[in-house]
Amino acid sequence: MITKKAEYAINILAELVRRGKERFYPSGEVAARHGTPPNLVPQIVSRLQKEGLVQSARGPTGGIQLSMDPKEISLKMVIELFDGPMGLTRCLAQDDYCNKTEYCPLHSIWKRTQGRMLSELEETSIKDLAEEYAHVNAT
Repeated sequence: MITKKAEYAINILAELVRRGKERFYPSGEVAARHGTPPNLVPQIVSRLQKEGLVQSARGPTGGIQLSMDPKEISLKMVIELFDGPMGLTRCLAQDDYCNKTEYCPLHSIWKRTQGRMLSELEETSIKDLAEEYAHVNAT
């Protein structure tokens, strides 16, 4: 399951794409656009900064801005940053969870489904998501 914290991080990054790299934006303002609880903003921004996805500046004109090309930031990258490696089921997430994987018909279905899901999340960038938001909000 993808946590709300990962979703909030994705939305913060998409909002930064929408706003552009011309200046720094107050993190609370950026986060509020998508309903991120104020108490989580410092934790999320700190983690994004530590991983080099955003940079911050202090002072009256300070805030946050992207420090990476948004085409290079995949949804999968952000989700795994906050939630760790993704597994559709425990048998795919934990190697020692089940010893029936060789003859379990569900295992191959889960594995195939997970592969498609991970591929979609890897191929979808923060820039793509920001464009989707722009499209949805324009209608």
